[in-house]
Amino acid sequence: MQQKLFSGRAVLEERAAYEVHQIEEAQTSYENVYWFARALIDSEHGSPGSDTTRMLQLSQIIATVLSLPESKFRSSKKVIWSFLQRPHRLGTQIASKIQKLIEYLDPLISTRKDLEVLKFTIDHIIVPTNTLLRQVPTSDREVAEQLIREYLTEEGESGLKDVILMWDRIGQRRCMETERVIVVAGFRILRATLDDLLREGKLTRLDADQTLTAFVQEFERRLVRGVRPRRAGHSLEDVTGVILDHFGITDFTDAPEHIKTVFEVDKVIPLADGWRIGVSCKRTLRERWKQAASLDERRLDDEKIRRTLHVITYTSDLTVPKVEAIGESRGVVYIPDDDQFLRNHRDDPDVSAYVRPMTAFISDLRDAIRLGKATAIPR
Repeated sequence: MQQKLFSGRAVLEERAAYEVHQIEEAQTSYENVYWFARALIDSEHGSPGSDTTRMLQLSQIIATVLSLPESKFRSSKKVIWSFLQRPHRLGTQIASKIQKLIEYLDPLISTRKDLEVLKFTIDHIIVPTNTLLRQVPTSDREVAEQLIREYLTEEGESGLKDVILMWDRIGQRRCMETERVIVVAGFRILRATLDDLLREGKLTRLDADQTLTAFVQEFERRLVRGVRPRRAGHSLEDVTGVILDHFGITDFTDAPEHIKTVFEVDKVIPLADGWRIGVSCKRTLRERWKQAASLDERRLDDEKIRRTLHVITYTSDLTVPKVEAIGESRGVVYIPDDDQFLRNHRDDPDVSAYVRPMTAFISDLRDAIRLGKATAIPR
């Protein structure tokens, strides 16, 4: 049995090596579909591909260039580069990035076929992907909110830990299911186009395979680098608001961007005496403690921040120095009641002052709001 398994694996490895060799030997201009798509979206190149209108205009310009005689091909490429440079003032950062893009693309386009492939990439990869990405959910709030509210009604404050995890998992799964539908739709549309071109003898099966894989790779890359991180950030800001609202704490606002960046809070709650409390709900402490360690009393006073409350569900990166850094900057960390870190440091006055059980979060916050002073939250 084991010998058969080894034999089967050897056959697979041999087949894979053969296919790799065949592809390397038979490379065509369509290999550049992936590299063109990547270059046009790359932030190091100014991301001109994210502007659908500009890309459609560029496609039209390329079509015009392709209609010119072969003898004018090289000089006409300058028209394309000029279009890419046109809206950007010389000497600016974006102009420099576009110049890098041109320097990258120029050696890849040495024949009319290469230029045709660039146009094909814009028409069938860049523009459709831009359109499809607009249909990808930017927030998972609608997906998760109803279930979360029902759960909090049943469990009360003891359900806070589960709620943050549930929100993350439910929303993420539903959004990724939608992504799957969208990418499959895009794949099917592109495959139908390629099948037509195959029947007409305008490209080979390898050309089609290179194009389809380029589409899927680039679509996933744009999801990973752009859509999902933004959605994750918004998601946890949303759950903070839902939790506060569910427990009747409605006098809160989204933290202004400078407050959010400096103090790592999602919402701010005004107190009766003019001061504010900042609140965040996150998975981990992450780099938040470094931000806190760099704050001083004056900065907190300037922004009228009396206290920051951080609810976190995972404590794997939690350490005493991090907690102390948060505490010294008027912060309190709330972690699950049954967490080992809380049990280990419950009797340590230097740490327990700044780490509280998660079930105390809402009651602490209500006391602070009602009394309008920080002494309502145990120090």
